[in-house]
Amino acid sequence: MSFTNPILTGFHPDPSICRVDDNYYLITSTCEYFPGVPIYHSKDLTNWRHIGYCLSRSGSVLRQRWQSVFLQA
Repeated sequence: MSFTNPILTGFHPDPSICRVDDNYYLITSTCEYFPGVPIYHSKDLTNWRHIGYCLSRSGSVLRQRWQSVFLQA
């Protein structure tokens, strides 16, 4: 088997992978981008398919609250 490195092209920092039975799931941090924390699925650790985001609702992110704290300082 051969594969191209990197497996995921582009900006995908801090990857975390977990296995559930024969399935692998990978998430990466997105820092300030929204929707955040993309989720990828693979059966072989080489071919990955984007399946969604962990943070897909604006209410999931505390960004506005933190910005108001810093602006008051």
